[in-house]
Amino acid sequence: MSVQLPLLPIISIDFGETRNLDISKRPVIYIDPQKARDLDRDLALQKLYYRPEGYYRTAEKMQMVCKKARYRFSLTEIKNWLNKQALHQIHKPRPKFIQYASFNNIQFLNEVHQSDTTPMPHDKVSNQIYKYRGVIKDVATRYRCSFALTDKTATQMARAIQKIYDDPNNPLSYSNTFIVDRGTEYMGECRDLLLSYGVRIQYANSKHDAEDFHLPLTDRSRAWVRGLRINDDIYNNTSTRLIDMSPNEAVKKALKGKKIIARHSVKHRRPVGYNEPLLPSYTEVWHLLEPGELEGGRRRATDCNWSSEVFTIDSYLIKENQPILYKLYKGPRRSFVREELQIVLPDTVLPPKYILKN
Repeated sequence: MSVQLPLLPIISIDFGETRNLDISKRPVIYIDPQKARDLDRDLALQKLYYRPEGYYRTAEKMQMVCKKARYRFSLTEIKNWLNKQALHQIHKPRPKFIQYASFNNIQFLNEVHQSDTTPMPHDKVSNQIYKYRGVIKDVATRYRCSFALTDKTATQMARAIQKIYDDPNNPLSYSNTFIVDRGTEYMGECRDLLLSYGVRIQYANSKHDAEDFHLPLTDRSRAWVRGLRINDDIYNNTSTRLIDMSPNEAVKKALKGKKIIARHSVKHRRPVGYNEPLLPSYTEVWHLLEPGELEGGRRRATDCNWSSEVFTIDSYLIKENQPILYKLYKGPRRSFVREELQIVLPDTVLPPKYILKN
């Protein structure tokens, strides 16, 4: 059943006084029929959208509800109204494509290293029970070195890293930049060790996926520790697609002072770098959330995809052949590319007061 909403406010006029006024000075009320219809439509859509069974994510679903309520709003009208609602904006779908930055501009050995740990089946060797596999990987050459850990303490991680970097037979040494996640194993003594050698620690957005061992499941589950070096040798002698050579060949080339030129790991589907349109500072945006970021851990179907808080762009970094990276004022520590930011429209409408109070 449709609800009849008032189109215009009631204005009381003393007609006794208006008769005594000059005709040219009498008050004239101009009524814009289109604005009256727009107001009527907006109020009707608001009542349908912000009810408990509302919050429709698509204009098509909203149109079906309007038809049941005997409203004949067009799909275009409903889309335009939804796009102005802040609640609808933060529930918009995630982008189908995101132009991430690539590492092809890193061209020298020991310029940038990545490290990560992966939980593994418990493997007892002598009197030690190893539970985790650690990896250090050189970004330019793709050279990899793995090690086993009995726990994820920063002390044991620092010892493992120091042992690898102090080994004269290992091409890896203290790098300029060390990329890790925010795990506790990279804090404390591990962080102090890297900083003492002038290494800049860069924290990644999320944990990197460690490479598979390429071992049969039975061997991997029973005795993976003894296979670490064998597996690394297989990996380091296998040609890598992006650099068209094996990591060992790349290391030999890098030791001669030559650059390691890699192809882009991500194809550019839009202009990047200095050709990319720039979002100016102080632009108000919602940022794309990582899965489970709101509640910390698990993502639910009802979670929004964009931040519920509005942020402003604080700074940006432009590099040749790389997408522009944006930092948000008082926002997350990570940087964002253009697809991960949604500009807040100037005519964005907040939910009604009775919704915000509840």
